Amino acid sequence: MKIKHNRNLPFVKEGWMGNPINADDQYMNLDGLSARGFKAVFNWKVIQKNKYAEQRKNQQTNVTVQKNSDFLNRTNDGITWLGHATFVFCIGGVKIITDPILYDIWPLQRFTELPCEVDQLTGFDVILLSHNHRDHADKTSMKKITNLNPDAVIYTGLEISSLLEGWNIKNKIVEAGWYQSFPKIDNNIEITYLPAKHWNRRFFHDLNRMLWGSFMITHNGKNIYFGADSGLGVHFEEIGNLYDIDIAILGIGAYEPIWFMNLSHTSPAGALEAKEQLKAKTMIPMHYGTFDLSDEPIFNPKKVLIDLSKERNDIAILDIGERLVDY
Repeated sequence: MKIKHNRNLPFVKEGWMGNPINADDQYMNLDGLSARGFKAVFNWKVIQKNKYAEQRKNQQTNVTVQKNSDFLNRTNDGITWLGHATFVFCIGGVKIITDPILYDIWPLQRFTELPCEVDQLTGFDVILLSHNHRDHADKTSMKKITNLNPDAVIYTGLEISSLLEGWNIKNKIVEAGWYQSFPKIDNNIEITYLPAKHWNRRFFHDLNRMLWGSFMITHNGKNIYFGADSGLGVHFEEIGNLYDIDIAILGIGAYEPIWFMNLSHTSPAGALEAKEQLKAKTMIPMHYGTFDLSDEPIFNPKKVLIDLSKERNDIAILDIGERLVDY
């Protein structure tokens, strides 16, 4: 079996030699497949009835947007949600944006606005791109954010540079395999690419030809985990054993029907389970309320999470545009 990694980057996991590649030249999860076949898609979209059909009529998001751009001018450490999986981090004076989705993604329309104008999203040092799915790697959004931030370096997974270069993006791109640390940036901020249980596809014949993953951001002894898209899997416990995690940012939307989605996304209950496996002190939910991606009504993930966490004080549910500073 072949393995792939970036020969110029160090590993953080002892004994890990690189990502295994199967006989079809595809990347693999640590514990099984996540991509569903066309028969399963047909069963979901054509055969099965949506049990939430009535609730979805005239559905509205329950995510509040705080319209402001103040978070872009702050230099103290903070985390701001821009919707879906897009976050702005200011850490040690370094500005980072994750999976920037700034517009509608045809044929999907946003249910939430950005807290600021797109043209205000400047001054970024790093763009983190977790994987190639269109609700995380959008051509229009990536071209815009890189035009606004031509000096920002893009940290991403193996093989994804070919996608970005095909969009004529000129920013420096550094690819990593799982358990590899990117070059350190100002103030000794370390960013590491870690596993997720997911899959990649842009077109018909490119299944899992590009790597998917998650990120750990480390600075001054604190660790922030950006979980990207992932189903429950062995990687959460492994990552929790490697790092003392202060914040885990985990997806809670696009989880119904469970039988179809559970291999690649976590439900609100699944995200709480993942938090425990990671041994994270606090969880921030994401990947909900902005795009209608699955069977559950768009307001369901937040509502269910609130119901599940009524007696807890370790879940930080952010408004879009709200800045978390105490962590």
